[in-house]
Amino acid sequence: MNPKTSEQAPEGGGGAGGAEGSLGEQLRRARTERGINLREVSEQTRITMRHLEAIEADDYKALPGGIFNKSFVKSFARQVGFPEARALELYERTARERGFQDEEPATSPQRSRVYMGDTGRSPLMTYGLSLLIVGLLALVVYAGLNYYRRSQGEQAGAPDAPPTPDAARQQAAAQPSPTPAAAEGFRIQVKAARSFWLTSWQDDEKKKRGRFLKPDAPEEFEPASALNLHYDLVSADALQVSVNGRPLRTPADATTWTITKDNYRQFAQ
Repeated sequence: MNPKTSEQAPEGGGGAGGAEGSLGEQLRRARTERGINLREVSEQTRITMRHLEAIEADDYKALPGGIFNKSFVKSFARQVGFPEARALELYERTARERGFQDEEPATSPQRSRVYMGDTGRSPLMTYGLSLLIVGLLALVVYAGLNYYRRSQGEQAGAPDAPPTPDAARQQAAAQPSPTPAAAEGFRIQVKAARSFWLTSWQDDEKKKRGRFLKPDAPEEFEPASALNLHYDLVSADALQVSVNGRPLRTPADATTWTITKDNYRQFAQ
């Protein structure tokens, strides 16, 4: 009888490794010869103890499968000083003999389940539809704005109902005729041609305010009835006062100038 070849060895014996033993046996022998335990291999390769034990037992079905199996075998062999190419060769041979399907993980792109529309549609058609939608939206917005402006114009142009004669007389009686000063207001602006000391107070106020009036800091007042300005005669020519934009002439013979709604016109230039 012919002796058994190495390929006909039982599963637990030499197997695909021939006289030297299976891949798992050779890796275990290389590890023990170097004095390395499985815990050290696991820490260096980041492979769990369970997977390392499965490799040494040639139990490849306990491994994740695909490229992970080959990666584990290569890392194990590298760590114990066993040739990586030889380890992969023994692994593939043993996997074939034992009918273990070493399938690679699927790398083909999965078809999206999200509906993306008709992918066969012409880009020109898609572009045309997009322009049509944008045009319709612009037309709707324009029509809405035009309607809003027209309605606002009609409301503004609608004439008010004329008041009855009695209502007109009552309205006229209720509104007193304004005096010229009240009609145009009473706004006083005080400026300085040069810096000088000025004291001012409004109406009958007892609290007076003194400060240096500077050319770049004009002041405005709206007193109820009167504004009082106190200054020295030397500074009179530097004082510039206007009421409602109308410039006034500064009295040259007085150090206190009282400006009221009734008398300011007599100082107008």
